[in-house]
Formats: sequence, structure tokens, C-alpha cells
Amino acid sequence: MSDKVEKVKKRKRNTDGASKPSKRVAIEDDKQIRVSVSDAGSWAPVIASTPGLAFPTSIHLNPYTKVRRNVPSKSGSIANKELILHSSDHPKLDYTAQEEEAGGADSLLKHYVGVYDPETGKMEIMEARKMVVRGSVRAQQAVAEDELSRDMRERRNILGQTFGTKKARKAIASVTENAISPEKSARNKDKPAKFDAATAAILSNMSETTKGMATKDELAQRVEDAKPRPKANRDAKHIQEVYTTEDLIGKDIMKALPIKVWQDAAKANKSVQLSSAYVAHRLQNAASSVEKLKILRYMFLLIQVLDSCRMSRGIRTLPKRDELKKLLDDIPENVLESIKRKFTEGGMITNFGVNLIRTHLCALACIVDNYEVNIFDLQGDLKLDTKQMSQFFMEIGAKIGALGEVERKRLGLEKAAAAQRKIAKLKLPLEFPKVSSGRRK
Repeated sequence: MSDKVEKVKKRKRNTDGASKPSKRVAIEDDKQIRVSVSDAGSWAPVIASTPGLAFPTSIHLNPYTKVRRNVPSKSGSIANKELILHSSDHPKLDYTAQEEEAGGADSLLKHYVGVYDPETGKMEIMEARKMVVRGSVRAQQAVAEDELSRDMRERRNILGQTFGTKKARKAIASVTENAISPEKSARNKDKPAKFDAATAAILSNMSETTKGMATKDELAQRVEDAKPRPKANRDAKHIQEVYTTEDLIGKDIMKALPIKVWQDAAKANKSVQLSSAYVAHRLQNAASSVEKLKILRYMFLLIQVLDSCRMSRGIRTLPKRDELKKLLDDIPENVLESIKRKFTEGGMITNFGVNLIRTHLCALACIVDNYEVNIFDLQGDLKLDTKQMSQFFMEIGAKIGALGEVERKRLGLEKAAAAQRKIAKLKLPLEFPKVSSGRRK
């Protein structure tokens, strides 16, 4: 077994002194080191740490001292005075070094610095300050100071508004209303305003974001198009081209409307019993015009549909199919179906649909009465007051005026009764109600 044991060669100790650490050369000789503790005086050395911060060596810190409170008189300068180091040499950062406050992890530790002289063998030890250097962005400090100043000013203004005299409250309100930023006051009327880089970037971003947004005129036009009224031909050169029966009723529906019964009654000079005062009063005068008779027949059907609906929570519900057939009389069913498609939604007529029927009746009445309508008869058929009926005529571009003297005498009305009658005239150029943009504040 002993033959199998391998002999381990031991490493010889290096007797050459070249491998010894160089820092021990200074105390290589057997000299006695004399240690002395001295008072640092007013300016003690500083041991500073920079946690999480790359501190440039070119930065010079300025010292500031402050007397500590509640410190025994026999204490040293470090205990009596607090030191703060500060520098604003950096273009964007402020550096501040402060001693660790009481209650910290190392607040009870004392730090010392020793200076050794190898020639004399003396080591001088003195107490040092332990400080931490931190950096802060100068812009954030300015914002914080501005917010603090603004907060204090707002508090003073609130107190003045609450407890101040009438004159003081008026002065505070005047300052608030007439506050002018430095940027505004520096502007010259003859020169365009100059923006800083941040403002220019924000404005550039806003222009890109709002590039696809509609303009004020486009939004107003969308509101106009969404109103419950027939679409007018705004490019028309003649008043007859603004609203046509082809747009209001439809070419096929106009052909399907029967008027023979009314024509025969007009030829025989017989009156036709109708529930609509507007249609009944114009039937005889319109007997010579096939187009006007068909328009009156269509208007009479619209008025009948409105009157036959049942009201429930502001929505009109169409009657049952059998009841609707009684209204049709000799009118083809496709005429009623076209009315349903145009003015109803699922067997109901909403407020939008009701107003759309009313504006269609106004436009059709303008065609029948040669674009000058006495709105009294139609107002009674639709159960509206004068102001409401006038508004519907204004929505199609008509102008509202008083009843003329000649017309008053022809109707045999007193002046007081004639004052309640209005005339709606449709003429070029059309004037529609302007879209309200809200009350100016």
C-alpha cells in the first residue's frame, strides 16, 4: 500500500521579497508609529458617497454651514455645525451633499481619516464628516417652486374672496381676468409670435392629429343634412327646381295615385267631404291640374296616417293592417308601403318621422299654392300653433310674413283675426335657420 502512495511535492516558500505587496514597503522598517488624534477645527475632512450617481470630477462644490440646535457646548465642530455642499456648475443638474440625518442607518457611527508620514513615523487621525451626494434636475425644481408659489397665491386669493371687502374681491377678480403670461406680453403686434421648441412640437402634433377632422362649416352642413326635412336643391336657379314631386313623392307613386273621383266631383261642382281643411279648400281650384290633385291626394293620405296612429310615450304606432286598408279606399297598397318605408320604423313613427312628414307637407303645400301658402288650414290639420307651423315652413327655407291687406279683405277677416294668420313664401335665395353654436359665455 505504501508503494502506491504518491509523493506530493510541496511548493517552496519564495524567499524573494519582490512578490510582497508594495503597500507594505512604507512600513517595512521596524519604526515605532506614533498615533495622535487632533481636532479638525472649523473644516473637517469629508467622506462622501454618490449612490446611483456618476459624479463628474470637474464639478466644484461650495460649502455652507448652519449651527445645529440642542447640541452641548463642549461638543466638537462637527457636532455643533451642519455642513451642506452644493454646486450648480452642471448645465442641467444641481448637486447637493448632506450629512445623514438622525435616525439613519449610520447616524450613530463616527468616521475618521488618518494621515501617515513614513519619514517621521507619525499618523495623525481626525474625525471626518460622512456625507451623501445626490443630483436633481433643475427644471423639476423650478416646476416645484412655481407650483408652490402658485398654490400660496391661490390660497391668498381664496381667503380674500371669502373674507375680504368688496373692493378687495373686485381687485382679485380683476387680476385673475386680466392675467397676461410673459409670452403674450412679449409679443409684438408687427411680428408673428415665437414659440419655444416644446410649444412648436405640441402644435405640430396637433396639426397631424386634427388633419382628418371636419371643419366648422362641414360640421354645420352635417347637422343641416341630419335634420328631418326633405333635401332641397340648393343649386336651383328657379324656385320650381328646389322641391319636385319626383323627390318628395316619387315618379311611380305619382302615377299610382287615383284622382278620378275627385275630378268627377269637381266637374259636377259637388263638394267632397274630407277631414282635412287644407285639401278640401283647394280641391276645386286644383281640379284643372292633374299634378296638384295627385299631390293633394298624397297629402290627405299622410294626414290620415298621422291622425290614425296611437300615441304611447311620445311615439306613434300605426294601426293594424285592416284599419289601414280602410284609409286607402281606392289607393293602391304600394302607395302605403312607400310611406311606411320613408317615414316609419318597425310600424312606429318616431318624433323624427313625424317632423319629416310635417316638412314634406309644407314643401308639397308650396307647390300646390304656387309657393305662397296661407298656413292656417294646414296648421289646423296638424294640430299645431302658429309658431310651430311657422318653424316647419322655415325649416324648408321659406320666409314667414303677415297676411296682406288684399288677402284679409278677400277672406273677410277682422284685423285682429288676420294678425293670427301667417303667409309662408318660398323664394330664392333660400334662407334656412342657422345652426346654434351655444350661448356665448
